[in-house]
Amino acid sequence: MILLDQKPLEGDALNDKDHKLHEFAKEYDNTLKELRSKYKDGIIRFKRVGWPKYTKGADSAFREVPNMLEPTPPMRIPLKAYAVTGSLGKHLWMCCLDAPVLLPNGLSDMGRKKTLSIKEEVIVNINNEPDLAFFLYKISPFVRRRLLQVIDPIADDAKVGEEKRVEADRKSAVWHRLTDERLPMMARSYGIVDVENKQPNAVRQELETLLEKNDQLQKQNPIIKGTKEFIGEMKITEGVLLRNFIQKAVDDNKLDYKGDGRWKIGEKGVVQVPHSEISRPVDYLCNWLMLGNNTEKYQEFIKDLINKDYLEGITESKEWSWLAKIAGVSSNFKKLDEVKDNVTEFFCPV
Repeated sequence: MILLDQKPLEGDALNDKDHKLHEFAKEYDNTLKELRSKYKDGIIRFKRVGWPKYTKGADSAFREVPNMLEPTPPMRIPLKAYAVTGSLGKHLWMCCLDAPVLLPNGLSDMGRKKTLSIKEEVIVNINNEPDLAFFLYKISPFVRRRLLQVIDPIADDAKVGEEKRVEADRKSAVWHRLTDERLPMMARSYGIVDVENKQPNAVRQELETLLEKNDQLQKQNPIIKGTKEFIGEMKITEGVLLRNFIQKAVDDNKLDYKGDGRWKIGEKGVVQVPHSEISRPVDYLCNWLMLGNNTEKYQEFIKDLINKDYLEGITESKEWSWLAKIAGVSSNFKKLDEVKDNVTEFFCPV
């Protein structure tokens, strides 16, 4: 029930032009007609602006997680507000979600339920809860002050369609297009740890979950790699090869990222990550190594971590070409065996 200045907004006020609340009833009725026309399925979503939020945190291994989902505290929306509607002036509106309290002189007051508690959003069925739909859409200051956002149905439909397309692309890439041979490399390049000690399907599941999370984080931080970037890198890029190499070295306890921002190989320092980049240390290390004036440091980095066992375990021909490029050995118009010999001689001389 809607109360206007503590008087019930009764249905017969709409058809009785002489009723004191006739114009208010028309406002109520026109608003519901607008909502039903705009929201064909009868559902209207009021989303809390600014949530969910992400913050810095740590995982179970105490490693920093730059974008951890922050718990969403509940928000209470008063169901009573003064509002100006059209040319009708300022009046006190109440939305009663339970039985109102009867007062003398034909007045009423709200029952026990005086607020609506939500977390990230509230979904209202216009046909089942017309009073609440009207109050939140037209009266509540939470929408005017942009504490709540009314989700546009057309834009929301397009968003849902895009999310479904990305989901389908993600599942197809991870479960069908990515071969078992390339799975470990792609997984490591996206930060999946200890790949060699996990079953392939477990790695695929972890990778899919990671990409789904990244797609959400990417909305706030475009630099994060999501499904689109993953699909683009499935052709195996230099970035994938280097990130895979780094993650494997970390898994093998040869390379370590210290809490003070230093990358180290044993006791040997590699590079200090500046404070502005500590949320993405692997990306910083990759970018630093691939700088044009760091060729010798790049070669030294690989030499310090690689051995013949690693070379013998390579199954991807592009990795040999990548190592040849770092070593300054031409791989053009040469047989793979010749490239292997030259790379091995450079990085692991007898």
